[in-house]
Amino acid sequence: MNLAERHAQLFGLPIAARIEVEHFFYFGKAEAEALAAQNSADIAGQPVGRAGTGPGAAATVAIELGGKYSGQIAPEDINSMTANSVAALAGTGLIGVAKDNLEKNGTVPALAVGFVEIELDLETGKYEILDYLGVADCGTVIHPQGLEVQIKGGANMGFGMAGFERHAYDPQNGLPNNVSLHQAKIPTYLDVAADMDWAAIDLPDPQNPIGAKGIGEPLQGCAAALLCAISDALDGHYFNRVPVTADMIINAAGSRPQSHKPLQTNTV
Repeated sequence: MNLAERHAQLFGLPIAARIEVEHFFYFGKAEAEALAAQNSADIAGQPVGRAGTGPGAAATVAIELGGKYSGQIAPEDINSMTANSVAALAGTGLIGVAKDNLEKNGTVPALAVGFVEIELDLETGKYEILDYLGVADCGTVIHPQGLEVQIKGGANMGFGMAGFERHAYDPQNGLPNNVSLHQAKIPTYLDVAADMDWAAIDLPDPQNPIGAKGIGEPLQGCAAALLCAISDALDGHYFNRVPVTADMIINAAGSRPQSHKPLQTNTV
């Protein structure tokens, strides 16, 4: 079963609607009319638009058919929030909604792990990331170069959350105190590892037509390895908060209490 057939089965739509379902889960009447007008010209002697098979035609036909095609009838097992959304859009275009009850035996979300080597100065609290290796279990690797950038970029975003980007709010009125990149610094090339490597398990997911899983957010979580490296350099001390900054490291190294109190993670 290919991806289009899977979606067609999932949404209970006829064969003719498979391609539309694959690409469009909602397409409104206004967009359909605009697209139909845009595509009113002949292409290679064949008229396109409302009489064609594009998304505009699909939305128009769905409105005419009504029922499950335009969201006026929705499955009973969908989430209540989804049901409310469908009800709000009912009758305005092509709507495909369903709960995926197809058989699943694998772990669909992607998994990832990171390894970090640092050099930490106990007198200043500063550290340098010397090396990083990120490994992704994202199913079949479709675009290796893109995956490499995703793994390295996700790690750098995670480094920012782990050691740099502090969000501070005024405890009296809740307004943010740091509203610029100068006050909530993100990592630069000088803050991340000069040597970064990546790898992938590259085992296909049996529950996906092409064997792939999503990859993105898990890679940012790999930056927890940075916190583990800092903890290891401090004989196992855990901060249980982020970001971990130089003053916190100095206090921990000197067995002094931290300057913050409980529930003051994001206030000053």
